[in-house]
Amino acid sequence: MNREQGDTRRPPRERADPPRPVPNTPLTRAEQNVMLYCPNCSQRLESRSCKLRCDRCGYFMDCSDYY
Repeated sequence: MNREQGDTRRPPRERADPPRPVPNTPLTRAEQNVMLYCPNCSQRLESRSCKLRCDRCGYFMDCSDYY
């Protein structure tokens, strides 16, 4: 039976292709060093011994926080 004869069923949906992954692109220098910037205020962190510290807002990261 077709629509002209009164078939009210819908045709099967075509499946959409899954999204393709973005090809690997090299990271820019800023993207590689994102951990060197404060997550609170975006100021560049100062390295002191095994710590990174923000002089503007006081945020700090210990070496155990890197991983």
